[in-house]
Amino acid sequence: MTAAASEKEERLNIAKTPHLSFSRIDRYLRCPEQYRLYYIENLRPKFPSASLLFGQLQHQALAFLLKEKGDPVKLFLAQWEQAKHAELTYGSRQTWEGLRDRGRILLEKFVSEQLPQIGTVKAVEQDFQLNISGLDLPFVGIIDLVTESGGLTSVTDFKTSASAYAGYEAIMSDQLTAYQLAVPEADKLGLCLLIKTKEPRIEWHVSYRSGERLVEYLKKVKLVTREIQDQHFYKRPGQWCAFCDYLPLCLGDTKKAKQTLVRIK
Repeated sequence: MTAAASEKEERLNIAKTPHLSFSRIDRYLRCPEQYRLYYIENLRPKFPSASLLFGQLQHQALAFLLKEKGDPVKLFLAQWEQAKHAELTYGSRQTWEGLRDRGRILLEKFVSEQLPQIGTVKAVEQDFQLNISGLDLPFVGIIDLVTESGGLTSVTDFKTSASAYAGYEAIMSDQLTAYQLAVPEADKLGLCLLIKTKEPRIEWHVSYRSGERLVEYLKKVKLVTREIQDQHFYKRPGQWCAFCDYLPLCLGDTKKAKQTLVRIK
């Protein structure tokens, strides 16, 4: 979640100026040291994850469909073809061909099964900026899709995933809470999962946020913001370390870190 959200954040015009966002808060909560290395040291993997690129291209294809009524499958296949010889990091069971085929199937399924049901498209990749009382910096983000059906407004975030989500994940999602703040009139908040398993499928998880939940999230944002401003950065070890790009640095393996990471400007 965090990687995709960070990628969307970096497309905003405000990305180079001080600001807050769901992805920044989420990354700090996962590991304050990872936050420091990503946002302050500006370190990134030399060889991007194939899964991350796959997700980005699926998002672009869906935006092309919903915003311009273009052919998402054609766009995805053309862009994925360009990535065929790129230096990407693939998972142990991933191949370029396998991701290509699953991406095609997922987009075909979305067009045939989901598109007729989403209602009237009101906004696609809608950016927002909130000025929240008690915070010195604006809170920004991009919402994938806002639709209206039967007089109800829905906010949707697209996710590519290797597996299904548990039922609680949409209910507990801080990202959807942030989107409710940005679109207070929203009646429904949804995660649309494009699951890239052997037999690709699409699942929806729908939720809503009460005023109490919104206040709870704002308190969390303010608490984390103070920690960041006070430069309280520390390692938070856990199972997620196995998938962290910065593990070599935390282990003191500077040689591997130089081989796998690069500083961006």
